[in-house]
Amino acid sequence: MKFFLLCGVISLLFSFISSSQTKKSILQIPYSNLNLQVDGDLSEWEEYFEFTFSDTLNSFNNETNYKLNNIYPEEFDFDKLLLPKSRNKVRFRAFWNNENFCCAITVYDKHFYAQNHGRIDKPLIHLNDGIELYIDTKNEGTAKMDVNDYQFLIDIRNNTEVFKGDLKEILADTVAVPKNFAQNILFYSSVKKIGEINDGIEDSVYTIEIVIPFAAIGVTPKSNMRMRLDVCVNDIDYPLSQSTQIEEVSTSMWPFSWSGYSDFGYPKFWKTVQLTGSPSWLESFSEQYKREWFWIYLVTLAIVIFIISLLLYRTYKLKQIPTNEEIDKKSSLFFNNTFDENRLSYNQKILKSISNFIIEKQSESIHSENAAKAAGISLRTFQRITREELNLTPTNFIYVIKLKLVADFLKNKKGNVTDAAYEFGFSDPSYCSKIFKKYYGVSPTEFVKNITK
Repeated sequence: MKFFLLCGVISLLFSFISSSQTKKSILQIPYSNLNLQVDGDLSEWEEYFEFTFSDTLNSFNNETNYKLNNIYPEEFDFDKLLLPKSRNKVRFRAFWNNENFCCAITVYDKHFYAQNHGRIDKPLIHLNDGIELYIDTKNEGTAKMDVNDYQFLIDIRNNTEVFKGDLKEILADTVAVPKNFAQNILFYSSVKKIGEINDGIEDSVYTIEIVIPFAAIGVTPKSNMRMRLDVCVNDIDYPLSQSTQIEEVSTSMWPFSWSGYSDFGYPKFWKTVQLTGSPSWLESFSEQYKREWFWIYLVTLAIVIFIISLLLYRTYKLKQIPTNEEIDKKSSLFFNNTFDENRLSYNQKILKSISNFIIEKQSESIHSENAAKAAGISLRTFQRITREELNLTPTNFIYVIKLKLVADFLKNKKGNVTDAAYEFGFSDPSYCSKIFKKYYGVSPTEFVKNITK
């Protein structure tokens, strides 16, 4: 019994070790909601996945069994390859989000060269300093590139090219890396460098920032999804005049990858990466309802504009409120019932009638049109009369009547300003206080204190 128990423990231990090793061998690419600016400045990249590697090759390192005549012709002499003047070090960082796979590559290189501009029929920018990023979107790890595999090439001048596995050439024994160039695939890149290209003076470092939309490579990203990557560097330390160039290769070209190979393009040897982490519930909600967010944004914007307009309008109206001293003394006749109406002019009789209507409907919100209608005149006539008699608008005339009522209410200690506001048809006590202060020069509270004194 003890023997079987011991065997079980040992089995679980080996299983755990094996699982840990497998998990450790898979590179974890974290999720981030960073709104990346593709400008070559990597100062915002400090917290993300990082993999560093260096050029330690002393000869062309080929770990595959494929014939190389697709890239390296039979007459190409590998013994004539020029060893680099300085050894490059590379720092690779990456993260993902709902839309993009983002990479930052720092290459420490003391010699910048980029003398090839490429041709339409045969892109040759791989013969410049630069990087190549391979992606196996389905994590198939097949022997040769297929339609799910992509190669993104960015040189130190930020010239770019995209290759995709060619299904037609996969079965051809003479083609080591079956792929097509001139792919219409959208992605973004930016290069920043410390040093000058082709000047022969010792340089320092260049950085390449890459953003690849998942939609462009036919991927819907999700947590724990796996892909295969290969990160490669093309190092050119000699001018073209000092090297031999045959077709698409040159003796001054010194490539190396993060797997330690100088010949690459074979998915079988790429590293497995796994997308880890996930968006927050708010990001997921926003992504799911991003179309609705547009309409929510428009409605919210409209509401904000309406509120701001209303506040501006109320501020404008507040400025139009006269002070008590600005109103002609004869306006007091509209609040004094002892005047003989037979001695009043036509305009004064109309305003007296309207003031009586306002006092009668004091708890209601009265508009200029309603007041004019109650007096049997048009709004235009009401406007003319208030202007001629008091230099007021009809609205401000109504306010003046109501403010007189509020003042009497406070004088007689029938309540506070809030009670007065609702008593005389103001929907907002704070606005009532503002126009009261504008008219009388003191706040309702100070007004009451002065009366008490």
